[in-house]
Amino acid sequence: MISCSSSQKLVDDNFRPSEANLSKTINKVPDYSDDLQSVEGKGRAIVSEPGNTERVTIHFASNRQKSLVTIRNGLGIEGGQLLTDGDTLLVYNKVDKYARKVPVKGASLNRINRLASLNILSILNYSIKEEDVEQFLESETLYQLQLKTGTKVYIDRQSHTINQIVQPSSTNLPYSKIEYSAYTSMKGFTLPRRISIFGPDRESKVALQLTALELNPTLDALIIELPDDIPIYHK
Repeated sequence: MISCSSSQKLVDDNFRPSEANLSKTINKVPDYSDDLQSVEGKGRAIVSEPGNTERVTIHFASNRQKSLVTIRNGLGIEGGQLLTDGDTLLVYNKVDKYARKVPVKGASLNRINRLASLNILSILNYSIKEEDVEQFLESETLYQLQLKTGTKVYIDRQSHTINQIVQPSSTNLPYSKIEYSAYTSMKGFTLPRRISIFGPDRESKVALQLTALELNPTLDALIIELPDDIPIYHK
């Protein structure tokens, strides 16, 4: 994983206006919006918060609209499931026998909920549109794309893979930063095997290492089948 110190250095590097062609640069960044429509796999996640670190194994299935994450152990929701459609997150806690549905944006999410609230496929393959870029900068090793939303995307100049995504402090998204590393090629797709998601407080982090990944599988319906006696709380 990229350490906090190295990512701070990455962000603080001296950037200057790039002389490269923006359109050609973006076209070299892996974008599988048309060719990759679903993923399924599993991974190990380390959830770090001030004074607390926990480990969990997750299984996930995702298409471009929804993501379903199943927690195999730990974090107080052993056997729990989490489903997001990009707007809301449904958390089914099998241990305490309740479900909770909350909005993704602006909600106070913690632990593995922060990872599960994001579309796994969209995280694995972050898409950039040229019309969204407001400023194009570069350092010795990185390109920096500043988007109109305030988001900054850092791209490795040699591999043209995304190194880091940083949200502005004003964001209402459930993360402040995503770091990518350990890119590998599989069936013609270049994707990261390690992803770190930092909370809005910049002190909590979910570090995910993929251990298995299937591309374009035929997925069952991405739903959580709640027992009739399970209450759903909206808070």
